[in-house]
Order: sequence, then structure tokens, then C-alpha cells
Amino acid sequence: MPGTKKRLSHPLLSYLIGSFFMVLSLIILIGVMYHISFSRNGPELLGALVKKYEAQTKSPIMDEAQRLLEMEKHNHFHNFPVEYPKLPDKMKPVCFICHSDFPHTKNKRIRSLMNMHTQFFACETCHIKEKPNHKIVYKWYNPLDKNSKGPFFGTSYDPQTGSLLEGDDHIAKITPFFRRVPENKNNPGSQNPDNLLSVIQLQDTPFAKDYVKIRNRLSPEEREGIKNKFHKNIKPKGHDCKDCHTKNSILDFKRLGFSEHRIKYLKTLEIIGMLSHYEDFYLPKLFPNSKSSADNKKKQ
Repeated sequence: MPGTKKRLSHPLLSYLIGSFFMVLSLIILIGVMYHISFSRNGPELLGALVKKYEAQTKSPIMDEAQRLLEMEKHNHFHNFPVEYPKLPDKMKPVCFICHSDFPHTKNKRIRSLMNMHTQFFACETCHIKEKPNHKIVYKWYNPLDKNSKGPFFGTSYDPQTGSLLEGDDHIAKITPFFRRVPENKNNPGSQNPDNLLSVIQLQDTPFAKDYVKIRNRLSPEEREGIKNKFHKNIKPKGHDCKDCHTKNSILDFKRLGFSEHRIKYLKTLEIIGMLSHYEDFYLPKLFPNSKSSADNKKKQ
């Protein structure tokens, strides 16, 4: 009634109920506005504006890069399905400034197999140049744990399941090191067999960090010149499959901690012979209306 004082001590429940209906009304309002403005099931009053913005910001190059990345991930269906922790960028080799986790894209016939090796190898393992008066030694290397002893993923099988054992170190990769060869091989002197020179260039080095800062300001020619410095000890073509997967492998699998069963498998991979002797692979017709890869080949 006019002239009476307003009630100030409302029950807490009334505030809660009021707040609930206010939030509910706001959610309904947002839903209605979205339906009217953007939803494909509504009039899409702002749809034309959104499409115009997307057209202006759309990048065919980025779309193609994303498509290729998803394709490579799909092609790696045979890889170990567990997602392991990855190194922080500053602890990754400089290769990853320009290259992705799936760097091999040109040779469609073997690129999936080559990219699979990036789980176990550093880039330099296949692409390092030989150095005069130095021998290349391969060891497991983990930049976060210089004294990691493993066991490392991929070196042995689980006797119960036949699958690869996960191991204790999921970051270490087989990495090349340089060891200086003594001039007098009959008298190596006090040379320390563990005194190895790492060939890995990390992104945490001053030169690499400086390049990341200024690379967008460099001309293509200037950028190419800097890349050549990074590639000083790198050869474009890596090792062939048969350099490792053979009886006289360049890798000392036993010293690297591989089990006898695993060593025998790696040295006698049948697919290596297939890749060496066959240029074309044909898939059979699996379904009535499907076409084999041989049929597709004839049309090309």
C-alpha cells in the first residue's frame, strides 16, 4: 500500500529462484539470437556477413597444409596409438622451425614409412654428412635427461601380447654423434670413448632464436642463406632402407639395447625387398563396386 515501507528481508530462496529464471531467460535469449542470426536452420540474418568475413580471411595455403597434415596422420594408422609427451619447442632440433612432425611428403610410395621413423630417429640420424677424421656413433639421446638408460620404446616385444614394449623413456631418439678418429689407430692414447660431439642444433641456441625473431623480415634470398648455415652438416638425401635394415646395418642394434628377437625382425623386414624391387603396388578389389588400384592406374 502507498506509504508503507518496502520489505527488505526477503527469503534467500526467493533470490535463488529469481536468479535461476534470469539466467534461464538469458540462455534462451542467446539461443534465439543465434538461431535468428547464424543457425542454418533459421533465417541466417547475419550469415552473409559471416561468409564475407570468412572469404576475406580464408587461406587456400593453410587449408591445403591442414589437409596434408590430416592425411599424414590418417596414413599413420599403423603407428603406436599412445600419445606421448612432446619436447618443448626450445628443446627441439632447429629442423622443426620449418619442418613438421611428418617432414617427408614428396615420395608418396614410402613417405608414411619414412615419417614413421621420426618416432625413433632424430632428423640427423639419416641426413648427417660424414666428417673427415671422425666416426659417426649412434646413441639414444634425450635432451631432458642426458643420462637416460631406458629401456627405450621399440627395442623389445611384450612376450604376452607380442606388441612393442612402451619402455621408460618415450622422448629419447637414436641420434648421431661425432667421435674423432685418432691419427695413430694403433696408439689411440688417452682418447675417451665417451667424449662425443653432438650434431644436434637445438632451437634454444642464440643463432636459432635470433632467426625465429627476424625470419619474417628477411627476403627469400636472405632466408635461404641462413638455412644453408643450419644445413651445413646436413645432406638432402638420407640413408636408404637397406643401410639399416640389413645384416651389416650401420646401426649397432645390440649396443642400442634392442632384444635379439627385435634385431632379427629389423634386419629381415620383407617390405624392404618390396620397396627395392617394385615400383607399383596394387590393392585388390575388396567390395563389389570398388575399383582396384590397378584400374585407377590404367586411367592415369
